[in-house]
Amino acid sequence: MATKEEFELIEKRMEAWNEKIGRTRMDGIVLNKEEMLKHIKAKDEVGEEITEVQLYYLRKLKERR
Repeated sequence: MATKEEFELIEKRMEAWNEKIGRTRMDGIVLNKEEMLKHIKAKDEVGEEITEVQLYYLRKLKERR
């Protein structure tokens, strides 16, 4: 499970996203930016999945340096 700090990091990252970029498919569910932020702030199951995917991306990006 993501830490409080990780949720906060991803929340800030999502807030900075362009509205048009904020689409994702998870188990057939399409979420816009605001819906994703709501799940991240609630720290529910969907928010956890979004956070884990974003953290994975950031870790891989860091490895490329």
